[in-house]
Amino acid sequence: MKIYWFILAWVIVFGIMSQMRTKYICVGEGIYESRSNLFMAIMAFSIIIFFAGMRSYVADTSAYINTFNQYPLFSAAHDVIFDSSAREPGFIVFSILIKTYISQDYQVWLFIIATISGVCIMYPLYKYSCNYGISLFLFMTSCQFTWMFNGMRQFLVASILFACTPFILEKKPIPYIIIVLILSTFHKSALIMIPAYFIVDSEPWSKRSMLFIACIILAMMFTSKFTGLLDTVVENSDYATSIGEFKDSDDGTSPIRILVESIPIIIAFIYRDRIKEKLTPIIKISINMSLISSGVYIISKIAKSGVLLGRLPIYFSLYNLLLLPWLINNTFEKNERRLINFFMIICYLGFFYYQMKIAWNGFGYISSILKINAK
Repeated sequence: MKIYWFILAWVIVFGIMSQMRTKYICVGEGIYESRSNLFMAIMAFSIIIFFAGMRSYVADTSAYINTFNQYPLFSAAHDVIFDSSAREPGFIVFSILIKTYISQDYQVWLFIIATISGVCIMYPLYKYSCNYGISLFLFMTSCQFTWMFNGMRQFLVASILFACTPFILEKKPIPYIIIVLILSTFHKSALIMIPAYFIVDSEPWSKRSMLFIACIILAMMFTSKFTGLLDTVVENSDYATSIGEFKDSDDGTSPIRILVESIPIIIAFIYRDRIKEKLTPIIKISINMSLISSGVYIISKIAKSGVLLGRLPIYFSLYNLLLLPWLINNTFEKNERRLINFFMIICYLGFFYYQMKIAWNGFGYISSILKINAK
């Protein structure tokens, strides 16, 4: 686990440095927020991209590598690409193109994917966060960064959609939906973002939001039927094997994880009257995304479906990285903010240790190039 403490330390140091030379921009009528130094922001995130791209083994990485090594070059890939039984063919084509025209070395492939994912996360945080250093700290300590090491295909999709946030802000559903449909050929779960677009494109706590909460309650009331429906859907999905392996032991998403990811929406709800005049378009979207994230996490716990449903909030929880720093800055007075930030840092560091060391047994890391073996 030492490698992850090193990454976290790097992120903290350069995250602090990124806030030392900030600039102020107008984000609304008479509303100004600070934005971090771009070079330091890149430096802070680069360490995550580097170690994600240099890995040879972390969780499911070896399975991805074996699959990549079996892919043919493009000239001989007709049967693979047009195989009617192939799941998520877009990712297959993407990988074959890299193997054919860039490099047959899986390390290059992993590094390209890590770079795309990292840039697509870093830039929205830089562009929209009122405190990039805190946002990146939360990305690390909430363990969302681990998706760049494990589950990289879905996170590649989630990160690209996170970078497509301007389409939501500018109310451009057509290009957003087209991108979702393309990315669904990489990972079918991306399709959830089509109905989500029309939920989040509304005022927080609106009728649409309340309708979503009502759907969560109904899902809880009819858990057994809901779980049966999931099983039917999963049979022909990319999760079929995983569900079969973990169905008996899957107890749903950890309550601690649910609590950690629900903190922003809980604060936003409690202080909704205090912040309603300060809300910016990106924060309105972030509140709605956070609400969906918490709702899906709760359903995954009730339905005991951590393997399937527990992965869906990836698309929404990224917005917590924008929401929580904003809430701390705009909900509390200056003296209160110091205390809140202190407790936030302690609690998230505690969660980072618990998740990485206890729940995931150190989250082993191996890199052949770097000659690191930390299983």
